[in-house]
Amino acid sequence: MIIGAYAVGAHEGYIYVRDEYPLAVVNLTIAMEQARRHGLLGRDILGTGFDYDIRISRGGGAFVCGESSALMRSLEGRTGEPRAKYVHSTDKGLFEMPTVLNNVETWADVGAIVLNGGSWFAAMGTSKSKGTKAFSLVGKVKNTGLIELPMGTTLRTSSSGSAAAS
Repeated sequence: MIIGAYAVGAHEGYIYVRDEYPLAVVNLTIAMEQARRHGLLGRDILGTGFDYDIRISRGGGAFVCGESSALMRSLEGRTGEPRAKYVHSTDKGLFEMPTVLNNVETWADVGAIVLNGGSWFAAMGTSKSKGTKAFSLVGKVKNTGLIELPMGTTLRTSSSGSAAAS
């Protein structure tokens, strides 16, 4: 989020966490405190003159707040209801300001892309869906957990085969 904020000139960010995930809030709070101690959040980040900070916003758990405009209304303290689709958040988003809205998975890709380059990321996946996708494996599988595979990879063709249903 810091890299994205720097790229677009934003000075504040929000992480929206549904209220039923209190452990996520605890861990995010610790991570943000560590980032502030290391000069990665707050005023004059790493001596660059760039100011940026992140706030955690706890949502009421409404499923509809997964929709982007409902999520932004919830962040503003209003009822999380979707608005008309012709209004784009990049023009008029959070607090009526232009807004960049992405999920955690998207932001998590930014560091690796900066380190390895866009071509590296684009080389994974399919012609229409570049990169990787994270999946949570639960239920009747040999190994449960979180995995990340190139877009378009089926579980049957994954290199380990460990995700095949039993």
